[in-house]
Amino acid sequence: MRKLLVVAVGLLTWLTALPLYAAEVNFSGEVRVRSFFSDNLFDGTSGGGGAEDTSRFDDLRFRLKTSIKAGVSTGVVVLDFSNCLFGADVSSFQNGTNPLAGPGIVPTGDCRFGNAGFGGSFSVVGVREANLRIDLKSVNLVLGRQTLKVGHGIVLDSTADAITVVLPMGSTTITGSMLQIADLNDAFTLAGPFPTGVGINQDTTIWLVNVGMDHGSHMINLYDAFLYDQSPGTNNGATMYPTLPVAAFAGVLGGDKIWVNYLGLSLDAKNGPMALAFEGSYDLGRAEIAGPGKDVRLGGWNLMGDATVDTGGAKLGGTVVYAAGTSPSSVNDGTVDDISGNFQLGNILLNNEQTSDRDGGSLGGGVFGAGIFAVKLHADVMPTEKLDVGAALIYAQTEQAPCAGCSRHIGYELDANAKYKVDDNLAFSAGLGYLLTAGGTEDFYSGLGGGANSNLWKLSGKAVFTF
Repeated sequence: MRKLLVVAVGLLTWLTALPLYAAEVNFSGEVRVRSFFSDNLFDGTSGGGGAEDTSRFDDLRFRLKTSIKAGVSTGVVVLDFSNCLFGADVSSFQNGTNPLAGPGIVPTGDCRFGNAGFGGSFSVVGVREANLRIDLKSVNLVLGRQTLKVGHGIVLDSTADAITVVLPMGSTTITGSMLQIADLNDAFTLAGPFPTGVGINQDTTIWLVNVGMDHGSHMINLYDAFLYDQSPGTNNGATMYPTLPVAAFAGVLGGDKIWVNYLGLSLDAKNGPMALAFEGSYDLGRAEIAGPGKDVRLGGWNLMGDATVDTGGAKLGGTVVYAAGTSPSSVNDGTVDDISGNFQLGNILLNNEQTSDRDGGSLGGGVFGAGIFAVKLHADVMPTEKLDVGAALIYAQTEQAPCAGCSRHIGYELDANAKYKVDDNLAFSAGLGYLLTAGGTEDFYSGLGGGANSNLWKLSGKAVFTF
């Protein structure tokens, strides 16, 4: 009884004294449930047996953000519950390895219904963000795992371990970040009395500088991102740079280093009913080959532009997306251009939500090295203040042929979308995509060992509760 009394008095004292610490605690987050139906997305082939890839599944995610502020400091932790679908997800800039899935395999964030079977509990909690924010008025610091996005996110939109310095200067904000995006030796192993593996140069670093200028009617961002992989042969070479020329890749795997510098500009402007958005980046770099052989020169463009007009009853617009590709015959020239995993063009094209819930990418790696050129016409109307209905038509082709003698034409995609906002916290949405395949798509899927002969389609539904 005395012990219980002591505990009760202790708890009462602690609760009474808690306000004296003047800590402000806030919680926010979302609960998301999605459902997917699709066919032919993975092999471009209709029919049963080994060619059948019809899919229907549901997934869920519960994201919780906790912020604790005291004085000039704020600690932030963002947890993802039910992120249990393991798969290769290099572009999310997750560090280290997963002991349950092997090197380079990390949780993507999706958890299909039924994955845990009957009974029991999920053992799946991921740390999306964990950082310390320090507000010193003239300079702000963000230290730890954080969300980083430049421009419209066609090059970089991801979470990463980083040290960020923010300098607010009136309408101009200068941001500098040092990102550690891969380190296979961030967890040591014990071999004898001393740990091994710590400090070996198997890490990849990005130095990022962004200058943002907000002029009210328009906003400009200038950025420079320098990526340096000190040891591609033993780190991320095979998966982080799949767009390098195949003929040179064997040398890169035994290479000395890879470096790429991305120079970019993004613009947002609004003039009356017209809204414009643009982002362009050019990368130049080199994959240095160890031993005999020539280095691989890297260079190429990423571009995105959108113009939308609000007519009062509807929003009409057009979007263009471009990413340079590498010719199949190229040996000493290549590109690591790609569109970030968080940038979505259509319901099928440039949309990775079915197979991954990763937090972006990409700064290298992606669309099989062929690049892409796509044009999208889109329209949205709001019949009521809660209902938003939209449709789109997309034409796409690869920038380079995906293989020798192959077609570049991907095809036409037809999209239909709807979103109903029940209140400020709950919204339902649905989307349908149908891709009429052309020769390039059929050549690509046939090259995977099938006999591509079909169009692709995907139907999705989603409920999101935010708090």
